[in-house]
Amino acid sequence: NNELVRTSNSSLETDDGHPLWKEYTLTSIFVLLIIVTIFGNTLIIISVLTTRRLRTVTNCFVMSLAVADWLVGIFVMPFAVALHITGSWEFGWILCDIWISLDVCLCTASILSLCAISIDRYLAVTQPLTYSRKTRSKKLALYMILCVWLLALVITCPPILGWYDKDRHRDKKCGYNQNRGYVVFSGMGSFFIPLLVVLYVYAKISCVIARRHNNLEALNQQHNLGRHEMIKHPCSHHHHHQHNNNNNNNHQ
Repeated sequence: NNELVRTSNSSLETDDGHPLWKEYTLTSIFVLLIIVTIFGNTLIIISVLTTRRLRTVTNCFVMSLAVADWLVGIFVMPFAVALHITGSWEFGWILCDIWISLDVCLCTASILSLCAISIDRYLAVTQPLTYSRKTRSKKLALYMILCVWLLALVITCPPILGWYDKDRHRDKKCGYNQNRGYVVFSGMGSFFIPLLVVLYVYAKISCVIARRHNNLEALNQQHNLGRHEMIKHPCSHHHHHQHNNNNNNNHQ
């Protein structure tokens, strides 16, 4: 009986001892995420490419973000699911290095695109007249997108050029580069610096909007005060107007 119970329990668990239902649930969620990522970003890319009025400066950055996320859905997420299911890397070390590099590059490009969108919004709010010139702003947007992808490549390339930990290809495990120097470098470039830029830029945007709101409130108060004075002393205003008319008649 104990043997039967043990056998039935083992058939409900994976090799790692996790319940099968949990593994099936996680795998289903991952697959659903892949489908949503690919389908959603495909819709965004097609919409911007085929609809003229959607080809705005901001949507140039949205396109960059959508392309990065679409490529993650195609080339990165399926291998991550396979690695999760099997528990080991079965595709060879060359493909492992390519997969890790793509993951770092595309995720960095995605985060830097969000950073570029925040800078675009800042310029649109603080320099509306200069930035509204389509040719200039679109050219600047293309330069910024080029910088985004070049920076992503710069952060990705060091391990390919030899900056990696020596034990990365051990026991059929395909993991990220654990070299301390590179972890700090990539973490700063891919996450912390873009995060600080986004926080700073949106804080500045909030300050500009708040200042404009206060100026508008002050103007409204002055306007309302003027109207209130006119309503409060209509006779003096009428008398002043009559006096002016009399003076004009006397001159004539």
